[in-house]
Amino acid sequence: MTKREFFKNELLKMLETKLKKFGFRLNKSLSEFTKNNSSGWQKYQIIFLLTDGGWQVHPAIFIRFNLVEDLFHKISGFEKKYCKGTPTIGISIENYNSNEIPSRFDVTEESQINEISDKLFILFENIALPFYEKYNTLETINQAMNNIPNDVSLTGPIFKGTKSLIVAKLLNDPHYYQLKNRYLEYYRDFSKGFYLPEYTALVKLLDG
Repeated sequence: MTKREFFKNELLKMLETKLKKFGFRLNKSLSEFTKNNSSGWQKYQIIFLLTDGGWQVHPAIFIRFNLVEDLFHKISGFEKKYCKGTPTIGISIENYNSNEIPSRFDVTEESQINEISDKLFILFENIALPFYEKYNTLETINQAMNNIPNDVSLTGPIFKGTKSLIVAKLLNDPHYYQLKNRYLEYYRDFSKGFYLPEYTALVKLLDG
């Protein structure tokens, strides 16, 4: 085992002991902690970036609603093995954190691991858990996605219109048809229309 691998394994192991009591289980190969629920799952992922002396680590937070993802994958073209792993919304803590609490940490020495695991746990308690609580219903997801149609922070630009329109349809949002046309224009402009066929297939599915 290399020094880097040791740092990574020990950091995940320490964090695992802290997150277990909240119902989050470690997938070591993906460096992520997942809690399943009746509607999907919540995920706390630790992103490891290579540096000369070890790693730079920072966390990201995700939520999946199976109802949304199951519809999305009817037109997504994703291989089946990847369909269960897609989130409905997600964001790195550094991009979500309005209080600007430090959320990137360099791991270059074994002596740092315990302190950094503590800091990652503080971020989990103070930012991730409130995020999961805030967006625990499709209604709150719908508000976040569709009240500001140009905001792609929770979905990324590729999935902005598809995921948002699915949620609006599931909730019978009265603005569904306005949103459908708005996202049609979005995909006509975005990436030179590359994702437009996928979006039009989704509209056909939802309106069929």
